[in-house]
Amino acid sequence: MRDKQRVGISIDGISIDAVDGSQLTAALLEAGYVSLRQSPTGQPRGVLCAMGSCHECRATVDGHRGVRTCLVSVRDGMKIETETDLKPGPLDAVKILPPREQSAEVVVIGAGPAGLAAACTAAEHGCDVLMVDESPAAGGRIWAHRETVPQAARQWIDRARRVGVGRLQGYCVVDGEPGRLTAASVTTGERVDIRCQKIVIATGARERFLPFSGWTLPGVVGAGALQSLIKGGFDVKGKRLIVAGSGPLLLAVARLAHEQGASVLLVEQASIFDRLSLLLPLITSRTRLGQAFEMWKSLRDVEKLSSSWPIKAEGDGQVKRVHLRTEQGVRVEEVDGLAVGFGLLPETRLAQGLGCPLDGNGNVLVNLHQATSVEGVYCAGEPTGIVGCEGAVDGGMVAGISVAGGIPRAHLLARVRKNAYWGLALERAHPIRPELLESIRGDVVLCRCEDVCAATALRSGSLREARMLFRVGMGPCQGRVCMSILEQKGAHPRDSVRPPWTTTPAPRKDLQATD
Repeated sequence: MRDKQRVGISIDGISIDAVDGSQLTAALLEAGYVSLRQSPTGQPRGVLCAMGSCHECRATVDGHRGVRTCLVSVRDGMKIETETDLKPGPLDAVKILPPREQSAEVVVIGAGPAGLAAACTAAEHGCDVLMVDESPAAGGRIWAHRETVPQAARQWIDRARRVGVGRLQGYCVVDGEPGRLTAASVTTGERVDIRCQKIVIATGARERFLPFSGWTLPGVVGAGALQSLIKGGFDVKGKRLIVAGSGPLLLAVARLAHEQGASVLLVEQASIFDRLSLLLPLITSRTRLGQAFEMWKSLRDVEKLSSSWPIKAEGDGQVKRVHLRTEQGVRVEEVDGLAVGFGLLPETRLAQGLGCPLDGNGNVLVNLHQATSVEGVYCAGEPTGIVGCEGAVDGGMVAGISVAGGIPRAHLLARVRKNAYWGLALERAHPIRPELLESIRGDVVLCRCEDVCAATALRSGSLREARMLFRVGMGPCQGRVCMSILEQKGAHPRDSVRPPWTTTPAPRKDLQATD
């Protein structure tokens, strides 16, 4: 491997060096900046999801305020200002520069396994395809990379290049309707109007967070966030880490951290008895059985706890101790970091914004050919149900064939159905314990953006009241963290989605046009 080139950047006027091309959030953590902003009540906040959903890692980058640093790669000369002492200033009367225009026959939103498979398949069937994705490089979260492209992703990325798939990388879709979409740069806020005939939504999933005392401390991150940060260049060698929560993602994250030299404690809230239900689905799939065997073999030296979960995190400005509820009682661990996540949730916000209905489980409703009930709009991958990487690829291929007017082969449709059954089996094997939901009460922070505690949010008579009186779900993340918690508690029903579907950076003043 070639030597990692280091470049100079500055943060709050202090010069530091970082690895060129690394994830900016990871580089800032490496430099000791565990907190990038303060909450409305002055509490330090650090990165949470590292996947673009929570907005906790936002900073001012090269004059653009509100940039999610987890979506930005380090480059020489970058200037970063944290929001730890940000004072609101007067709003200038400005007119934003008009968006540039682009067009394509098919727009695929998301460049993960499902999006890449859909884009490649549609292009191979003769469609003019444009892929829009908010990450710096194609691959999605599971195939995230900096230098070496993962083997599983390489074939699809190379294939997309060969068949001429257009890419609008580093842009998120913020508004639109069938036939027209508006995308915005995640680094500058620049707008692009995209005209299209058909749309494939492949926006993946986000982590489910369940609050506990101290979960807002810097150093407490999502399980997927730890994976993203390590892939982005964060060095965990010699660190003591706890990976806790529920679901198979914990295993992959624990393995990655362990392979990178961290001391890892793996904590699963589901019982061994619950997970025994996976034996039959595993036995019937030679591929998954082999993957499971390799995973557990790689984790043989990692301590594992079942029927256990974090109940409290402590530290002075950064997590240092974690209290775990175990079958033997409360166990206290000294740590350098805590990664916690309770499974995945389908990212359906954009699909809802385009008018696509959801099923009773919160997944985008599609037919056998991945078509939604909205004319010209298809959906594939995790938004239609959490099925894993192989399932996402199969669903993407079906969507790509269908959007091009083709008929998917029966064996491919059968694989999609089989993957859906596997996804349901995983969900049933990791039921969320009632104790975890019952502990979300009192002064435990529920809405991180606005510092609203659980007692305040849960005593509201409706979601509208919670928003109007306490600004629940009205922060930069637009409820991506707290709304799912309220739904899990059964407190408020799912709400409608209005544009903009995500918040984007403000343009620099010198790039704005005045009247």
